[in-house]
Amino acid sequence: MIVGTEFQGDSIRIGMIQHDSYGEALRIIIDFAIDKHRHAERVVDVRTELSDLRDELNSFDHRTLQWLHDRMAVAFRMDYCLNADLFTYSTPDPHTPAQTVSFWLDFLRKELARMFSHHLELPRLILTAAAYPNP
Repeated sequence: MIVGTEFQGDSIRIGMIQHDSYGEALRIIIDFAIDKHRHAERVVDVRTELSDLRDELNSFDHRTLQWLHDRMAVAFRMDYCLNADLFTYSTPDPHTPAQTVSFWLDFLRKELARMFSHHLELPRLILTAAAYPNP
């Protein structure tokens, strides 16, 4: 993850917390894509080359998913920093790093579910980026 300010009022502190949970966030992105891809495979009852690569996937080059992750991280920070009054958390600010990670990863899961429901090709594209070698 590349940490920097993307908008006025952006928080480097929150960006660094996201940076420290980068691996966990990437795993969530991959796991969501794998889940949706497997479901689609069961629905259409067709296995592809990507299915085989997906099932053998135990590591990947993070750089192919970095842009997607970083954009979603910015969206979270924008909500967190600029629309904090819209959050209905019972814990008063400032949140601990562990709480912020929890909020971030919850946001990521919800955003992935929303994006995947509107962009049905996204799981395949994410898996393609992760499964094939980065030239």
